[in-house]
Amino acid sequence: MNPDFIILAAGKGKRMLGSSPKVLLSVGGKPMAQHVLDTISSIEKSRAVLVVGDRHSEVKKELSLKKNTRVALQRNQLGTAHAVKTATKELRPGSVAVILYGDVPLVQKSTINQLLKLASKNSLSVLTFKKNQPKGYGRIIRNSKKQVEAIVEEKDATKEQKAIKEVNSGIMAIKSSLLKKLLPQVKNNNAAKEYYLTDIVELAKLSQIKVRPLLLEDPDEALGANTPMELQDLERAFQKMRAKALVNSGVKIADINRIDSRGSLEVGRGTFIDVNNVFEGSVIIGTNSKIGPNCYVKDSVIGNGVDIKANTVIEDSQVGSNSNLGPFSRIRGGTEIEGGVELGNFVEANRSKIGKLSKAKHLTYLGDSNLGQKVNIGAGTITCNYDGKKKHKTQLEDGVFIGSNSSLVAPVKVGKKAYTGAGSVITKNVPAGNLAIGRARQSNIKKKK
Repeated sequence: MNPDFIILAAGKGKRMLGSSPKVLLSVGGKPMAQHVLDTISSIEKSRAVLVVGDRHSEVKKELSLKKNTRVALQRNQLGTAHAVKTATKELRPGSVAVILYGDVPLVQKSTINQLLKLASKNSLSVLTFKKNQPKGYGRIIRNSKKQVEAIVEEKDATKEQKAIKEVNSGIMAIKSSLLKKLLPQVKNNNAAKEYYLTDIVELAKLSQIKVRPLLLEDPDEALGANTPMELQDLERAFQKMRAKALVNSGVKIADINRIDSRGSLEVGRGTFIDVNNVFEGSVIIGTNSKIGPNCYVKDSVIGNGVDIKANTVIEDSQVGSNSNLGPFSRIRGGTEIEGGVELGNFVEANRSKIGKLSKAKHLTYLGDSNLGQKVNIGAGTITCNYDGKKKHKTQLEDGVFIGSNSSLVAPVKVGKKAYTGAGSVITKNVPAGNLAIGRARQSNIKKKK
């Protein structure tokens, strides 16, 4: 079976009160329509047809369209059936067509596969869900045998029909040949004078085509967004859905309502994530790690058994297994931290490499630095890496001990197992095993009477 997906993405989204096309608005760190496209790409033998409107250039530019995606232009917005009709020439012979929406990004692959299975039996499958306040949605009209008879839009519904809680998601699947047969029969005899895709349900019944409903267990899959507040609801639903998936995979989350993932997030089993954490871009976290509250992690890889304490920021970096960071640490700029490293409160590492079992526990800046193994950095140490024009490197070899409140003026190298005295300003290389002291001599001046 070849599934062909028609994604309706031509809506102007005027009620969003923004300048961007609605389908490009972000949910979970990427455009709504991109979520739909990515789900389709995970289905074998799939092809997508993206139906766009007058801002098609902007939509095509911002979305990542794969080779299996075609684009169809709807020049005049005359309803959903008209939009689908513009895409039918791209459908493959013998395929099953699935109609999706660019602003309904949470529908799952498993749900789509169920729809495809129903539609493959020469029937029309429609995705429905129940909503306590169904205003604005098309109502599902069932007969005495619980079969779908019709879908009635809000504008055309009677008072009794408006009381129905089961509503249409708009998502449906049908063999392409049947879709092409039914679409020309759709009329615009309604209050809006539009061609409703939902009318093919009644037309299918008249043609003796079975209509098979699929009622969603999780209605959040069918959530769309037409207003800024609905977009807020959609974002929260996405975050909760992703958090539930993590919990079901063995991740421990303190509160699934207080975690934000804006991109790709992979977390190993046994890892604990505390409240108010934000993960952005591509983030991978190993097993049995702990992320304390109020942390921000972007485009980084965190190993196994890592303990990240509260208010730590990690960007574009790698953290080795069994390391301890924070609280209030900042790791950025492609920093590579090997295993068993400790970087404590108010320690910043930027564009640096830190070897195994090295420590900087308090008030330290490590910029453009290369630390070997078992290096100890005293509190208040600064690598002075910028001379006003260029950045320079600081190299600390294995076993180096840097005394508190030291300033290491780059470029500079401290050899293996060398020491610097507290309060030193180190401007020259220190040979291996030496003690370097670079500070003014203390003078005690007796106070005159």
